[in-house]
Amino acid sequence: MAENDVSLKQRNSLGVDIQIKLVDGRELQVVSRNKKTKQAYSVDILSLQDKSRPVLSIAWKWLFGGLVFLLIMMLLLKFLPPILGANKNLYLGIILLAGLTGTVLCSIQFWKHSSRNHIFYSRNAHVPIIILNTGKPTKKTFLSFVNGIEQRIKKFREHMDIAEDKQLTGEMKMLRRLSDEGVISKKDYESAKSKLLSGF
Repeated sequence: MAENDVSLKQRNSLGVDIQIKLVDGRELQVVSRNKKTKQAYSVDILSLQDKSRPVLSIAWKWLFGGLVFLLIMMLLLKFLPPILGANKNLYLGIILLAGLTGTVLCSIQFWKHSSRNHIFYSRNAHVPIIILNTGKPTKKTFLSFVNGIEQRIKKFREHMDIAEDKQLTGEMKMLRRLSDEGVISKKDYESAKSKLLSGF
């Protein structure tokens, strides 16, 4: 794969368009945009771990929301009939409709927001830097991009002898910049900073 071909465009499960391109052999430029905002940042591939990791992201809140709707509906259907009197069929129908609607809507959101991701983490602090939806836009394109980046990281590692303290310093500077740009949270940066400082 030629260097100019090491790029990827995809839309994640939240409707955000992501474009990633390798520039000058070792810098990944990332642009993400939705209807209202655009964010651009760059990452030195030597600050990333050699391999990306597959991660299953589950939208727990929507799963629990659907289960709560279902549970409340079942409890109401079980205990309310003796209290409702003559109009119980109407009220039970409304409860059943509301419960099933809530459960279905939560289930749709659960499937929409759950995804299989591939994550490139920072090398030493293990902070998630680049999060990709696995297999998008196509499996072949996705694997070609991921393999291309991983091969280049390996190539640079083999041919560049960088002292460990310089690697840690470079990673800390990158994470501070990404924190200032809003790519990673301040909390993640402070946690990573502690890990990196302990490595000196």
